[in-house]
Amino acid sequence: MLLLVAALCAAPLVQAGTLDDIRKRGAMRLGYAESKAPFSFNAKDDGQPAGFSVELCKRVAAAAMRSLGVPSLPVEWVPLDPDSRLEAVASARVDLEGGTTTATLLRRRQVDFSLPIFVDGATVMGRAAVAKRISDLQGRRIAVAESTTTVQALDQGLARQQVKAEVVRTRTLAQAFDLLKTGQVDAIAGDRTALVGVYLLEGRIDGLAVFEELLSYEPYALALRRGDSDFRLLVDTALAEIYRTGEIDSIFKTWLAPLGPPSPVLVALYLLNALPE
Repeated sequence: MLLLVAALCAAPLVQAGTLDDIRKRGAMRLGYAESKAPFSFNAKDDGQPAGFSVELCKRVAAAAMRSLGVPSLPVEWVPLDPDSRLEAVASARVDLEGGTTTATLLRRRQVDFSLPIFVDGATVMGRAAVAKRISDLQGRRIAVAESTTTVQALDQGLARQQVKAEVVRTRTLAQAFDLLKTGQVDAIAGDRTALVGVYLLEGRIDGLAVFEELLSYEPYALALRRGDSDFRLLVDTALAEIYRTGEIDSIFKTWLAPLGPPSPVLVALYLLNALPE
C-alpha cells in the first residue's frame, strides 16, 4: 500500500487540456504568420490577420465557442516567425497555429497536426532571363528562408542534378525576396504558393518566373499541442465539416483564386478528409 501511495504521489500531474485553458482564459490564442500571403498575413487595409489558413483558424475558434457553450470567444492573434511557431504551440503560448506549416514526422515529435488543409510543393522563382529550371542555377546564388522544410528540399534538389550553387539563408521569405529585387541573389526557393504570395504582397517585378519543377511534397496543416486528443478532435471535426459541405470551395476562391483552380491532388485531399460524423 505504501508503495502504491508513493507511486501516485510521484506521478506527474495531468496537464490541463487546451479547451480548459481557453475556458479559464476567456479567449483563444491563435498563432499566425505576418507575411505568408495568401495563407496568413497582415491585411494592408486594417492590419488584421487575413488569409486562407487564418480563415480556417477562425472557423475552429467558432467551433470552440460552441463546444464551450459561451456566448462569445475573443481571439488573441499572436504573430509568429518560422523559428518560434512550433515552440509557441508546444509551450501553450498559442492554442493553434495556422500559416504554411508542413506536417512532418520530425515535427510531430514536438507538436500534433490537424487534418491537412492544403498540399503544395517547394520550387524556385527567379529572373527568366537568367534561369528557368534547376539545371540553370549552376554557379548562381539562391536565397531560402531558414527553419523551413524548403532548405533541405533545395539542398537535395541541387545535389540530384549535380548543381553547385551558393545558398543564402534568410530569416523570412520576404527577406529573400528583397535580395532578389535588389539583385543580390539570382533566385529564391520556397513553396510554390508562398512564392506567388510574396510576389503579390511585396511587389510585382517584371521578368520573374516560377519554375515548373517541384523539389518536394508539402502537406500543410494546423499545429496544436501534443497529446490533446479532445482539442484535436474539435479541430478535425471543424475542418472535416468544411470539406464535407463544400464550404472549402468559397474559402479557396476568396483567398487562392489568383493561383488558379485547385489541382486534382488538392481536390482529392479535401474529398479524402471530408470525414463523416
